Amino acid sequence: MRTRVSALILAAAMLASASVAPRARAQAADTAHAGLSYDDASEIAYLFNSVAGLRKAGETTIAAGDSVHGNVAVLTGPLTVAGTVHGSVIVVNGSVTIAPTGHVDNDVIVTGGSVTGADSAHVGGVVQAHSDPLKYHEAGELIIAESPEGTEIPDASWFKHWLRRHVRAHNGFDIGSGPYNRVEGLPVIGGPAIRQNTGIGVLRLSALGIYRSADNFAWKGDNLGWNASGELTVGGVRNIRFGIAGYDVVRPTEQWELRDAEVSLSSFFLRHDYRDYYNTKGAHAWVSVHDGRKLSLELSVRNERWEPREARNPFSLFKGGVDWRPNPILDDGRLWIGEAAFRLDTRNNVRDPWTGWLIDATFEAGGTDRLTLGPTTFLARDSLAGSKDRVRYTRLLADFTRYNRVSPQSQLNFRLLFGAGFNGDALPLERRFAIGGAGTLPGYDFRNPAHSENVLTCDGGPHPAVGLPAQCDHMLLGQVEFRHDARIRLFGRKDADGAQRFRIDRQVAFVAFADGGRGWLTGERFGELRYPSTSFPSLDTFKYDAGAGVDLHYLGFYVAKSLTDWSNSAKLFVRLRHRF
Repeated sequence: MRTRVSALILAAAMLASASVAPRARAQAADTAHAGLSYDDASEIAYLFNSVAGLRKAGETTIAAGDSVHGNVAVLTGPLTVAGTVHGSVIVVNGSVTIAPTGHVDNDVIVTGGSVTGADSAHVGGVVQAHSDPLKYHEAGELIIAESPEGTEIPDASWFKHWLRRHVRAHNGFDIGSGPYNRVEGLPVIGGPAIRQNTGIGVLRLSALGIYRSADNFAWKGDNLGWNASGELTVGGVRNIRFGIAGYDVVRPTEQWELRDAEVSLSSFFLRHDYRDYYNTKGAHAWVSVHDGRKLSLELSVRNERWEPREARNPFSLFKGGVDWRPNPILDDGRLWIGEAAFRLDTRNNVRDPWTGWLIDATFEAGGTDRLTLGPTTFLARDSLAGSKDRVRYTRLLADFTRYNRVSPQSQLNFRLLFGAGFNGDALPLERRFAIGGAGTLPGYDFRNPAHSENVLTCDGGPHPAVGLPAQCDHMLLGQVEFRHDARIRLFGRKDADGAQRFRIDRQVAFVAFADGGRGWLTGERFGELRYPSTSFPSLDTFKYDAGAGVDLHYLGFYVAKSLTDWSNSAKLFVRLRHRF
């Protein structure tokens, strides 16, 4: 009994880390440095001189609600961070105060001062404070670090010096977790990780083991996996990356509908898993080009063995007496896959965007000489079971999101998502589409076989396939929402000085939304589920819903109602942060 309780406590703790990121990065508070070595001084000077989103001298404040894209470099502070910094903070000869609302994506590095508030705010990297000031002299907008004797640090060309050594080497042990789900339980991930500067760029290596909590952390093959990778980054803000990886992991079929943390929490607390899974073993090589956060293009090739996985019976806090939805039996085979992924991000703020575009598009071509087929309904493909030789497929998934500020407090946002398989054989089940549920059409239950013609999953038979897998080879989804910022003040009282105080006083956003979408199959026309490749379903065959809710910044509470099936009851749902 003690072993089971300990396992559950560990699972809950690791689930908390999964809600932040698949792999947690340790935050180190290092405030004991008294002196500055030559290496420390020259590295800090290099970081200060690098491209910055904000560079100032003297007292500086990043107010709550403001955000800076890139590093913040301040000379002779102090600096107060109450908003968001999408980069690192470097303060030379001054102190930093991070308010509880402050958020720094990367490191906080200070000389000649201290760091206050890092423990109660979010800092994604290390916190390093040197009590001794940095000795330097200015060269235009740059600073040149000096040795204690007052001379420049050897190798006066700081740029050439730090081109070879501009990233601090780091060797450590990474530990984190993946999303909690009905196939793995909690996958605990850990292993050595190395970040090392080389003559041509930054090299990152990791060798991570995976140990799954299903069946009470039983030591067996189903609970073990691994992921080893290496990546070389050449360049700074604009860079090119070369990588290779090998792995034996459990992978979800559709990740775009909900965030990992939302899937984890739903599975752990409510025994409701919004994804399907399969095992993949293989290798992956890629090259990618990045223009900061704004633009990236990645080309990759994979050789993978896909294998079905069964749902097991991991712990859930509630509904322990209810069976998990079966994990569908997906296709089995060894595939070669080529992929091109494009991303454009012009949002003004990643976590709380008011304006800009977010475009993600992935084109994939794959094939195998033999594919063992998982069960489907008779409309989904020619063969219901058995195997098929020489399968070749192509697939496109494109997601276009536009954020628009229409007033100082309001915004109108749009999203259009399109998925299609074309110019080849039918898509493998691992690459099919479906919609419905909190992340797409919240007015409809996720994978509910009661939907009559089921244009949401393309399950057109009288006897649904086990687990009701996604079976559509085309999908179109449109979403629109109106958001209005407001302030809620409740339970007011007056202080002795007559000033009004409120027990609840917080910024919220009221949200109204509407969605429409469906999936379909290509082939000879059959009812409203299958259409010739040159045809498109009429808009009156789509499913629509509408709803409203309140976004409390970290949690949103909503209600949605189907507009096309009035007999469906209204659905209550919760989202982490924004809907999209």
